[in-house]
Amino acid sequence: MQNNSIIILPEFIANQIAAGEVVQRPESVVKELVENSLDAGATEIVVIIHDGGKQLINVIDNGSGMVKEDLLLSIRRHATSKIKSQEDLERILTFGFRGEALASISSVSDIEIRTKHQSEKHGWRLRSEPTKQPIIEPFNLVIGTQIYVRNLFYNVPARKKFMKSKISEIRYISDSLMRIALVNPEIRFTFYSDDNLVFDVKPSSWKQRIIELLGNSAIDGFMEVAYENELLKLSGYIAKPELARPTTSGQFLFVNRRPVESRNLSFAIFSAFENLLERNLKPVYLLNLTIDPDKIDVNVHPQKNEVKFDNENYVYNTLRKAVALTLENNNLITNIDIQKGFANQPFVRLTNEANKSILVNQVTGEVVENDTIPTKQADYKWTNYNSDRILPKNPTKSDNFDWNNYQKLVSSSNAQSNELTNPSPINIDNNKSSFFENDSGKVDDFSIQLDNSDYWQIFNKYIIVHLKDRIILVDQHNAHERILYEQNLKKFDYSKPSKLLFESKFNLSPSEVALVGELQDELREIGFDIKINEPNEVVVISVPDNVSYGEEESVLRKIIDEYNSKYSISNISNKEKMIASISCKAAIKTGESLSFESMKRLVIDLFKCQNPYLCPHGRPIILDMKLSELDRQFGRSYKINEIP
Repeated sequence: MQNNSIIILPEFIANQIAAGEVVQRPESVVKELVENSLDAGATEIVVIIHDGGKQLINVIDNGSGMVKEDLLLSIRRHATSKIKSQEDLERILTFGFRGEALASISSVSDIEIRTKHQSEKHGWRLRSEPTKQPIIEPFNLVIGTQIYVRNLFYNVPARKKFMKSKISEIRYISDSLMRIALVNPEIRFTFYSDDNLVFDVKPSSWKQRIIELLGNSAIDGFMEVAYENELLKLSGYIAKPELARPTTSGQFLFVNRRPVESRNLSFAIFSAFENLLERNLKPVYLLNLTIDPDKIDVNVHPQKNEVKFDNENYVYNTLRKAVALTLENNNLITNIDIQKGFANQPFVRLTNEANKSILVNQVTGEVVENDTIPTKQADYKWTNYNSDRILPKNPTKSDNFDWNNYQKLVSSSNAQSNELTNPSPINIDNNKSSFFENDSGKVDDFSIQLDNSDYWQIFNKYIIVHLKDRIILVDQHNAHERILYEQNLKKFDYSKPSKLLFESKFNLSPSEVALVGELQDELREIGFDIKINEPNEVVVISVPDNVSYGEEESVLRKIIDEYNSKYSISNISNKEKMIASISCKAAIKTGESLSFESMKRLVIDLFKCQNPYLCPHGRPIILDMKLSELDRQFGRSYKINEIP
């Protein structure tokens, strides 16, 4: 009697498990097949999809093709022409190398491969279905390879149900293919979706390829990056700070022409822009880092979109230096000395994958534990953001301190640090009346208080309002955004949109065009009448009546950024998201100087809103500090009724 429970998995089940890692959606198939075409030396690649790639994915190239024996092996797992030794694995020069792509794809779809190698008189066709033996036969075609992937995931229903809508899948494919095409400008890429041409880009310079795929406006305001040292070479473009976006949709990073995702390298670029960007905005860039393949490991992720470096800190520091010098050369930063191993407050607090707080050195990229941070002043100036309040070490009577209160402050320093150093956000569960309840328990008429209060503007960002027993700080942009949002929710009934005298035409990226197509019904509902022309031109015919002429493109891009954002508001409808985007675009900007009457009107209108405490994107609008709290910070023990 056999008691063992461990078995060797059948090959088709092993392939399906591998497919779960390699083939997540139609975009994964397109990426793998196009990378194989690049490795085959193709100079022309055509991608055709139907139903967002669910029904058909067809990739055609003019590469080297395969002989019959290679074709038979190509759909076997771990079959590859690119890795033959351990040394090859340590120095990977190709995009595909795992030998899992075709095997994984053929296990979850019907696949047909037509190919011809220049050494053979005719080509071959292979047809394969899951769990069935492949059929191979002679076939007449030109040199190159044509692959047809039909009915993706038809035999794996659990996988199939997790695929997105047709237009969403088109967006994923467009974005992935566009990234590959962007960094390979010498190759012609043609992309069709349901017989509609999405883009057809011919061999050109890198700058011209960027313009063709991202539009003329994409290169406006771009600064060229060209930096090289003994280890690596960095080339590409970074955008001026005014073109920064609230999402990472404008960020394209490549290592040896391989599209990669790296939080560490992205932060290196971001840190070079420090103090040049408004809060929550991210720089726009398109950069390719060329490095010796011996110095990197691309075999760390099934989809090959992550890389590891032998010396991550050095690459981080070099990347930051190259971007910072480019900014300096364009008169955006002065006196940059990034060679030094120190900086004012070099550490920033981030959250890692385990959702734990870590400290990252902005200069070196080093991740350190709290208890290992150097403390020598010679190393750098360090300010502990969570430090205790500044209290005199040896207070004397001349300090006019309340000694009893001082001792309490010292003993409870750690426990109350945040409470006493930071203005408290408004408790949004409170109603408007309780917000103005003073220490004696009396509720005053807040509308009278607001009407007779003093108003100041600081940093052209915040409004300070002096009330009887407290001060409140109001973020002017967030406040106006909330006001406009609630007003627009009531008035956005656009049976009669405002038709433009002259149609507005501009180009978007293929994935952005796909998103506009996906949202066309909702856009029409709020007043946008939009037509999409091939390959990626958007024509705006009508707009909501509160969108000014000339603002059509920027408002539409704001809506796109909202949907591309990882932090997009998710508990409201598409229509409300669009209204939030339009309101944000139209709101008073940070940096605008306001008159006394404008400040007063803004604050009074804010407190007429249903929710004056949070902007539509969830950011706080008001910070509240009571007089009693101020007294405690200055060591006083006055009460409201004791004020002369």
